[in-house]
Amino acid sequence: MIKALVLINKSVSSLFLVLSLSLPFCTLAHDNGQNFIVGELNHPRVTSFYKPLIQRAYRDIGIEVTFEKVGGERGLRLLNEGMTDADVIRYDVVSQPDNNIIIVPPALSHGASFLLCIRGAQCDKSVIQNPDKAIAVTTRFFYNMHVNPDELSANIFEFDDYNHVISLLLNGRFDYAILPSDYSEKAIFEQSGIKYISLVEHELVHVIHKKHSHLLERLSAAIAKQLSLEKSNNT
Repeated sequence: MIKALVLINKSVSSLFLVLSLSLPFCTLAHDNGQNFIVGELNHPRVTSFYKPLIQRAYRDIGIEVTFEKVGGERGLRLLNEGMTDADVIRYDVVSQPDNNIIIVPPALSHGASFLLCIRGAQCDKSVIQNPDKAIAVTTRFFYNMHVNPDELSANIFEFDDYNHVISLLLNGRFDYAILPSDYSEKAIFEQSGIKYISLVEHELVHVIHKKHSHLLERLSAAIAKQLSLEKSNNT
């Protein structure tokens, strides 16, 4: 009987030893961002520039991330609900006191909501108040513009994909579109014969779910480092 109790005690001790040794590794895996999912908007500039920059910043703090393509509205809903952990880039207005989204400084860039007009079309701000005009926009348009739907007289058609809206404009389905840009695409607009007007300007920022606020300081420093490297590489 005594021998059996000794064996049981040894087994229990061994189990606690294994669990104790494994706990640091579990914690490390969590801190290293296991299954850390970052939403990525389907936008050429996001894919070519901001996504790699954010990926490098997370690697600097020991986190490997998984990117998931998300739409404008759906992506924010997933982030706010904690189904994703971060978004590569958003306008600063997405972070509000009543949601779970927080901004990681510094700003990645500055951008604006642009009115785009095909060649030969009237192109000024009065277009958005003309009930005879149809404008293709991306979701979150009204929020980004700080306006309510009933404040604009033009016919607004919302789409969730940036590239789809550009295609509709270039294929002649619409004469007008309103799209977000960080000004880097001005040359592309001009080459395509598209006129453009800045309507509302914003800072473009990386955002995370508030459950990851403990990463804020380190991630902010890592992003600042990557932005500095990009600036030095381009000078």
